[in-house]
Amino acid sequence: MRGQVRVSWGLVFFSFFFAFVLSIIYLPPGIQLWRPDWTAMVLLFWVMTAPNRVGLVFAWLIGLLQDVVEGALLGMHALAFAIVAYLLVSLYQRFKVFPLIQQSVMVFLIIGINLMVCQLIKSLIGVSATSFVYLYPAISSAALWPFFFVMMEVVNKKMA
Repeated sequence: MRGQVRVSWGLVFFSFFFAFVLSIIYLPPGIQLWRPDWTAMVLLFWVMTAPNRVGLVFAWLIGLLQDVVEGALLGMHALAFAIVAYLLVSLYQRFKVFPLIQQSVMVFLIIGINLMVCQLIKSLIGVSATSFVYLYPAISSAALWPFFFVMMEVVNKKMA
């Protein structure tokens, strides 16, 4: 257990609950396009902070819950989040030492992959986007990542 960050399971579950709430709150149509992918950001934080506890299976279960919360095709977010968790579990040691700006670029890429997987599944069932508008949440998530990461680190240290 040496060198590992303590994790409060209550905080993990509360942060995902809060992310689910933020993902379904009504926003005006122009702002809706730019809504950060809160659930993916919380997942990235916890996989990076505690990869031995929050991993592929946990990400898959959170993805199923996200599908239920959003009313999406069951398994769509589960697959996307499992891919995201796999990428981050394999890269988390490098990701942790990056400066926050470089982490933001990685967040853009990882959440972009998440959104592309979801868009691919949607296009397979006939619901396709005509442009790259579906990637706007990756941009806003990357822009908010430094503030989000620092806030979650502070809260995790106080709660653990």
